[in-house]
Amino acid sequence: MCNADIKRRVNKIFDAVSAGSASGTEIERIKPPDAIFVFNRNGLDSNYLYLTGLSGGVFNNCGLIAEKGGHLTLFSSSLEEELSRTATGYDEIIVYSDEEEREAVLKKALSAYKKVGIAYERIPHSFYRRMEALAGGIELCDVSNAFRLARIVKSEYEIERITRACAIADNVARQIPPMLSTAVTENDLRTEIDYRIKKEGAKGPAFDTIVAFGENTSKPHYTGGEVPLRPGAHVLVDFGAEYAGYRSDITRVYFTGSPHAGLIDLYRTVNEAKELALSLIADGINAHDVEERVKTYIDSHESYNGRFIHSLGHSLGIDVHDDSYPIKSRDGMFCENMVLTVEPGIYLPGLYGVRLEDDIIVRKKGCDLLTSPVREPETYEI
Repeated sequence: MCNADIKRRVNKIFDAVSAGSASGTEIERIKPPDAIFVFNRNGLDSNYLYLTGLSGGVFNNCGLIAEKGGHLTLFSSSLEEELSRTATGYDEIIVYSDEEEREAVLKKALSAYKKVGIAYERIPHSFYRRMEALAGGIELCDVSNAFRLARIVKSEYEIERITRACAIADNVARQIPPMLSTAVTENDLRTEIDYRIKKEGAKGPAFDTIVAFGENTSKPHYTGGEVPLRPGAHVLVDFGAEYAGYRSDITRVYFTGSPHAGLIDLYRTVNEAKELALSLIADGINAHDVEERVKTYIDSHESYNGRFIHSLGHSLGIDVHDDSYPIKSRDGMFCENMVLTVEPGIYLPGLYGVRLEDDIIVRKKGCDLLTSPVREPETYEI
């Protein structure tokens, strides 16, 4: 990433503040702050990664101040200095060796501004109170939604990295059928998938891999246990790869033995719902309308009415849930170069569930798939 890319990202945040900050159904227009402050106090804030281009580090007690126009000052502990200096686009870096020095440095830096923006949703209340003390009489304002609006539309640089993360996930998905046997448990398969993700060139899994067998597939966020695979049970895997700081997210379903006919029908219904969504998504299309069309289609099947119990998808990027989905931003519209998941699912408690998930880029007249969907159920002997 070049310096100009970082400057553009900084200015996107300030432009998004000027465009308005969504709060529920209201749009609150605020005067842009003089600067935006991001700090990794209780964990790594992905907004920090977004405005530095950094990846592959912890960056504890590191932060930044960004000004409109793109001027960027980094703050780093001496422990993280060498990695911090690999960032791009910053104008200066200030290094401190202990907490006392850090507090003095930050207080002095913040005192140069009358109004400072912070992403409130990214910090705990205890740190907000500490910020009040550091800032003195400086006005603080919430810029959480500005980051959300800026990050949901991806640059070509970001799309290239997400595309590679998607290719890794696809490659691993194709390696799963030979792993299926009566000797494997959910935990075994999850461990092997995580290993293959790294072997394919990723930093690691994009999130905690989900593996569910049989009736456990009716629980959308079940992660796995010491449950052995039995012939006739189906396998649901939900996983992704992190590559160069960006992530993918797919869900695949595999059948074993002689699956129940109702389960095959469920799979085909979910796939048809996903294909419907893919046919509707394009720049300028209302996201809520698409989601309602998909839910209406699923509900038209009496046995599945009301069993699509989550949203149609989410945005992808530095985070696997990358801050937003167009239903709650950008006037509810899909926009060109949004990178999103499409993942309808149907869950029948105590019986089974199916979710199929692929990753897409929104284009002017449709959407491009970043992953390779499996449209017909595939059955394997174990």
